[in-house]
Amino acid sequence: MTERIRTTISLSPEVLEIFKRMADAGNMSVSRCMGDWLTDTADAAQMITLKMEEAKKAPMRVVREMRGLLAGLTDTVNEAEESVRKARREAREDGAAAPSSEPTEASSAAEPPSSNTGVLVPPSPSKSPRVKRRPANWKVL
Repeated sequence: MTERIRTTISLSPEVLEIFKRMADAGNMSVSRCMGDWLTDTADAAQMITLKMEEAKKAPMRVVREMRGLLAGLTDTVNEAEESVRKARREAREDGAAAPSSEPTEASSAAEPPSSNTGVLVPPSPSKSPRVKRRPANWKVL
């Protein structure tokens, strides 16, 4: 086992409460929980530290690198989203159920929408849907 060093840190009561709950859920001490969390995130902290040190020397270069990383991440997310859409289209074309947790057009008519708590809420029969109308002098941009 590697040597573990004790240290004292200051935190807000809210942060301490989060780690107490995490420690309880993991059946471990708060100290062990926080130490393991820091160990698990040390690689990310190392990368951020290197970028901060580089930013002291050449801030604009680091900004350009971060923008490039963000653009690459955006491209990756867009590709993944398109892949999921393609899989859904293919599943619908094949007659199979779409691999999605989102309701399809057919099922959305049969099921009421879910609330933010995950509970299905039936539409109110007493209220008719309101139609928003814009004044005639408004322009659509």
